[in-house]
Amino acid sequence: MFVSQAALGITSHNIANVNTPGFTRRGVALETANPAAIYGGFLGSGVRISAVKRHYDTFIQSQLLGQHQNYGRSFALNQALSHIEQVFNEMKDIGLSRTVIDYFNSWQEIAAYPEGQPQRIVMLQKANVLVQSARHMEMNITKTLKNIEESISNIADRINVISSEIARLNENIVQIEAGQQYEKAGDLRDQRDLLLKELSEYINISYFEDKSGAITIQAGTRNLVYGVNVNNLTIKTVDGKNNIFLGDANITPYINRGQLGGLFDVRNNIESVALKSLRKLIASLIKETNLIHRLGYSLDASTGNNFFDPIQISASDYSSGADMTSATVSDLSALTLDEYDIIFNSGNYNVRNIRTGAVAASGVYSSGSPITFDGISIVITGAVSDNDRFFISPLTDAIKNFRVEISDPLKIAAASSNLTLPGDNGNALRMAELSTKSIAGLDSNFNVFYRGIVSRLGTMSRASSDSLRFDENLLNELNNRREALSGVSLDEEAANLIKFQRSFEAGARMIKVTDELLQTILNL
Repeated sequence: MFVSQAALGITSHNIANVNTPGFTRRGVALETANPAAIYGGFLGSGVRISAVKRHYDTFIQSQLLGQHQNYGRSFALNQALSHIEQVFNEMKDIGLSRTVIDYFNSWQEIAAYPEGQPQRIVMLQKANVLVQSARHMEMNITKTLKNIEESISNIADRINVISSEIARLNENIVQIEAGQQYEKAGDLRDQRDLLLKELSEYINISYFEDKSGAITIQAGTRNLVYGVNVNNLTIKTVDGKNNIFLGDANITPYINRGQLGGLFDVRNNIESVALKSLRKLIASLIKETNLIHRLGYSLDASTGNNFFDPIQISASDYSSGADMTSATVSDLSALTLDEYDIIFNSGNYNVRNIRTGAVAASGVYSSGSPITFDGISIVITGAVSDNDRFFISPLTDAIKNFRVEISDPLKIAAASSNLTLPGDNGNALRMAELSTKSIAGLDSNFNVFYRGIVSRLGTMSRASSDSLRFDENLLNELNNRREALSGVSLDEEAANLIKFQRSFEAGARMIKVTDELLQTILNL
């Protein structure tokens, strides 16, 4: 009767938790009780509970945690890339491609009517629309990157909360199970498994359980949770980006799954494919337009004027004490639009082209002396130490400083000579031909290069969407397999209720019969 009563209690617990997330179905394992020795042999003494089992498969649990990591990565990738794809949306003919085409078409109109005022006014309007479109796109991209950085920080905070909860559950599980012969701390283990699943969606982890029932969780080859102890994740900025540190170790390179892995991956893709390529396109447009415009003559016979504001060189200082006092474009025609690292060692400097890896310049460092390479002039002052570094880029501020320098339509240099004004259209034709000309550094013309950006982003977005769909389907399949083993079936539990009820009633009937026999004997 006691065994049947306990079994009924476990069945009731299963039914009550049929809709509880992460609940693992319980069951009783029964065995024959030790027989009693009697004259001539042994007499059976009934049944006892050998264990209260969780219907739990460690292999399925391991697969689920791994798939949660894959799903988290795909989810983060898809979310960010879907937004970036909308920024570059060309389906409604409202993207940057249309404004670039309109810009060059307006030069063609000036070439057809080089002395006309309306054509020049329209061309300035089209140029300003191009500027606003590029700035709007960069703003949306940088906003997405900022949201990614915030998400990385928020997820790290949530991981720390989960880790503390798991450590607390470790302590409670060890305390409870230390005093039990056959029953595990099932409800606490369910809570811990649920937290492990959530943790797996954020970061790739590995874990193992010791003999006491506590688990140790590792992330980035370091212990995140071990027993009741927790190492919290911290956020540190490295080269302007959020990185994850565990203790004093930067574990960012080891995080490749979960939402954090997806965010790190998509951050790099957005920066290199979307943002840097867009900036390079605009910087090339500024460079080529200004080079041609400087050679032309405006209606007032002036020459040597920029059409767009000049390209500005951006520098990031990663030195221990030196200062960069100036960074300028010394020769626009020699500017490659690549980015560079200036690295110091033993009093010497090396200028390394980041894209090609080639050394663009080298020499002995002298404070205040210009360092020139590929159309750029840099002046650094102060003492330098080994491994001091300066990052040099003509792209970082290209769109930020992108604006039309000319406001007077008369200043548009459409003529190739001041002797044939106002009907000379030679320079305007050269400008219009830029739309189909292959540009050095882009290896194509402007529109083909831009379509390449859009195509690459579209391919990446489609791949992330397919990956998310696959990982979601596989995760659902694994959850179904888990539910088939660990989930509560009301039909099965109802059958168990009847079975254990009948067993309890039979035991009660047996006691009643035994009592009646005893009363008969006493009445003799």
